[in-house]
Amino acid sequence: MGSLLRNVGSVCLLLSALGQIRAQSGAPANPRSLVRVTQVKPEMASEWLALQKNEVNPALKKAGVVSRTMLETVLGNPYEYVSIMPFGNYSELDADSPIVKALGKDGAARLQAKTRRCIESQALFVSTRVEELTSMPKSPSAVWTSVRYRVEPGKNQDYENFLKADVMPLYAKAKAAGKIAGYSVSRRGPGANTRDRIVVIYADKIATMEAGPVPAQMLGQEAAARLTAKGASLASVLEVVVRRRMPDVSY
Repeated sequence: MGSLLRNVGSVCLLLSALGQIRAQSGAPANPRSLVRVTQVKPEMASEWLALQKNEVNPALKKAGVVSRTMLETVLGNPYEYVSIMPFGNYSELDADSPIVKALGKDGAARLQAKTRRCIESQALFVSTRVEELTSMPKSPSAVWTSVRYRVEPGKNQDYENFLKADVMPLYAKAKAAGKIAGYSVSRRGPGANTRDRIVVIYADKIATMEAGPVPAQMLGQEAAARLTAKGASLASVLEVVVRRRMPDVSY
């Protein structure tokens, strides 16, 4: 696990320049996370989750990782889990992983061997939340509906301007009306396609999806269709995934 993070360190440092330039502009710092997407073998799901709860999380806490959110996929790829941990700066990738820090190299290798046998595949990337386009729930929400957009080449700023001016005010009104618990926008970074933007709608129940997309709720179908067409000139929808927060393996 430590060697994997060291290998991507140099690439991360190179690709982080854009985010650093934005931070120097005087805007509030946008928090970063290290996101790990894991496809687990169906027959090993219970074992893998037990390892996360009983061995991985205690090691992360011992190493000083202040929080970890674990999500299970409800609508999307079955047995796909997402782990989200805070990520301070890229120098962390030059050091040993938190698991190695907590357990030592031998202990980390033994734990990694136990988890590896449960896994089909993994992806690891940096995600940066855009604070000016975000209004998080007051407390952790049970349901995360994640919409991934891929922005047209050279249109990253245009797309974020569109979100700021035309889309997120609708989400703010929906939150104020109690229709959703919150919302966020994030940029995928090193380890993923850096043109991807993720809009997450937070809710307490999956049943809230029956009301339809937020723009349609707030504007009506015709006006929402015009808004969607405007956005489609800047970015394409790649996927819509519904996930549930797992409190037993989050902290």
